[in-house]
Amino acid sequence: MQFLDQLPMSFRLTPCSSKMLSFWLCFTVIVPVARTQTFPVPVLGVQTGINIATGERPARLNINDLYSRGGPQWDLYIQALAEFQEAPETDERSYFQISGIHGIPISSWNGAEQVNGGINGGYCPHNEQLFATWHRPYVALFEQVLVSHAQTIAARYRGRNGPRYLKAAQTLRQPYWDWAADPNLPVAVTRPQLNITTPYGLLTVRNPLYSYRWQRKENGTGFENTSLSSYAETVRCPLLNGADDDFDIANSNLEAPSLGLASQTYDVFARASTFEWMASMSSQGPSFEMPHNTIHNFAGCENGTLADVGWSAFDPIFMLHHSNVDRLIAMWQVVYYNESTMSSTSPTNGAFGSTRGDATPDSPLKPFFLDTNGTFHTSRTAAQTKTFGYTYPEINDWSRTRDELRDFVINRVNVLYGGGTANLPKQTANRFIKGRGPVSPSVAYTVEVQVDRSEVPLPCSIDVRLEDHTLATVSLLGMPLSGMAYSSVPLRDSLRNLSLKNMPEDILIPYLQKNLRVEVRKRDGSILPQSQVPSLKLGLQGQDFHPPVSNYALPRYGTARKYPVSKRVQQRDTPGSWM
Repeated sequence: MQFLDQLPMSFRLTPCSSKMLSFWLCFTVIVPVARTQTFPVPVLGVQTGINIATGERPARLNINDLYSRGGPQWDLYIQALAEFQEAPETDERSYFQISGIHGIPISSWNGAEQVNGGINGGYCPHNEQLFATWHRPYVALFEQVLVSHAQTIAARYRGRNGPRYLKAAQTLRQPYWDWAADPNLPVAVTRPQLNITTPYGLLTVRNPLYSYRWQRKENGTGFENTSLSSYAETVRCPLLNGADDDFDIANSNLEAPSLGLASQTYDVFARASTFEWMASMSSQGPSFEMPHNTIHNFAGCENGTLADVGWSAFDPIFMLHHSNVDRLIAMWQVVYYNESTMSSTSPTNGAFGSTRGDATPDSPLKPFFLDTNGTFHTSRTAAQTKTFGYTYPEINDWSRTRDELRDFVINRVNVLYGGGTANLPKQTANRFIKGRGPVSPSVAYTVEVQVDRSEVPLPCSIDVRLEDHTLATVSLLGMPLSGMAYSSVPLRDSLRNLSLKNMPEDILIPYLQKNLRVEVRKRDGSILPQSQVPSLKLGLQGQDFHPPVSNYALPRYGTARKYPVSKRVQQRDTPGSWM
C-alpha cells in the first residue's frame, strides 16, 4: 500500500463498500479551482486523433461496447467524467455550469446574456426545428471539456501504459446509448462503483455515470423548489424513501410495446423525407424528437431527474442519450443528403438567449460560439459532424461516395431497427425479390396525434388506447409551454402483438374507428378530463407498404388514406375534438 503515498492531492478518499476487495481503494476525483478564463469559449469539438490526409475521424462509440471492452479509453472516460463533475461549480467549464446551459439555474453562460424578451428558462429549444441543430454543439462542448480532462489524466500514466493511454486519449469521444436497438438502461450507468486501471494502479472508484452529486445546496435564483431539490444527487426512478433508484422500473417502462422505440426510429428513416419532419414535433409527421421525449419521461420515471427538462442535463445519462439523438440525425442526413440541412424559416418559441418569432438557418445557436470573435454557431455551421471532429461507427464519409455511404447507412438502419439481416444481397430491381417474384404491398397503419401544449399539464403522456390496450404513447416534455405538437406513430408492433396485423383492411378499419380513444396522462399517472383539451385530435391513416427489396433499400409507401374516427366514440364530454 506504499503507492497510496504517491496519490496526488486531487484524490479524495472515501469509505469503501463491504462488497469491494480489501486491496482496492475508493476515491472521488477532484480538481483545483480553475484559473480565470477569457471570453468567449469557442465550441470546436475535439480535433485530435484525426487523419489529416484522409479526413478519418474518431467515432463516438456505443456505451455498452465501450464498457464491455474496457481498457484505456474506458479507464480514461470514467476518470475524466469524475474530474469533470468535481470541477468547482463556479468554473465556467465545470460539469455543473455546462449542464445548467440546458435549463436551470436560470443564468447566462459564457457571456451570452438573456435578451430582452427572452424567457426565464434555459437556452435549449424544443418543439421546433432548432432542436436538431442546437444540441449538436451542446454535446460537442461537453465532449470538448471531457476529452481535455482525459488527455491531462493520460499524461499521468508511466511505463508501458504511458503511450497506450496517451493514444487512447487522442481518439476518445463521448459515447452514446442506442436506446432504439436496446431500450434497457446501459449496465454501466447502474453500477455505483467501477473497477478501473488508474495511473496509480487498479482501483475501485465511485461511478460518475451513476449520478452527479451537487457540491452545495442550491437555494439561489433559478432553482425551482421541487422534489428534486431535496436530493443530494441526481436520481432515476427513486423509491419512496429516496434512498435508492429502481432501475427495473425504468427498464420495464422502456420495454413497453406501446413505446416502440425501434419502430418509431425506423419510421423516421423510412417516411421523414424532409428536414422539417425529421427534426421536430412542430411539424406533422414522424420525428426523432418524439422518441427523444419518451426517453426523458420513461427512463427518468415520474420523479426522476431526467424527466424534468429543467434538471435533466445534470443526469449523466443525458449526454449518452443526446449523443444518440445526434447520431440518428447524422445517419438521416446521410440517407437524405439533398435535404440534410435546415433550409427554411420556422416558428421559434424563444429561449433565454432568443425571443419568440422566426428561426432561420442563420439564427444564432446561443450560447455556443464559433470563434473567439463573438460569432455564434448557426444551423449552417453546426450542420456536419466533421466540423466538431467526430463521427459514428456507421458513418465513414472519408472512404465512400455519398451514394455508397447512403447504401451502407441504410443497411445499418435495416439491421438495427428494421429487423433486417446484414448479409442479404443488394438488389437492382425495386419491385422484385430474387426467387419470389413481385413484392405484394401490405398496409402500414399510423395514428396521428396533435395537441396545443398550453392545454395539457406538462410534462405528460398521451396514450392511444384500443379497449384495454395501449397502442401508442406520445410523450411531451415540460417545455415549451405553448405551441402545437404533432406526432405520427406506427402501429405495426402493437397490431402484431394483438394478432391484428394481418386482418383485412375493410374489417380492421371499422373496428379501430369505433374503439380507438386517447387519454392524457399527467406526470402522477392520473387522467386529465378530455373536456379540458379541446385541441386534442386523433387521426388514423393507412398506406400501401412495399417492404425493402434488400437491406440496402428502405420501404416505399403509397398515398396516405385518412380514416375518420367514429362519432360515437369521438369525445365523451366534448364534441368535435377528433380528426
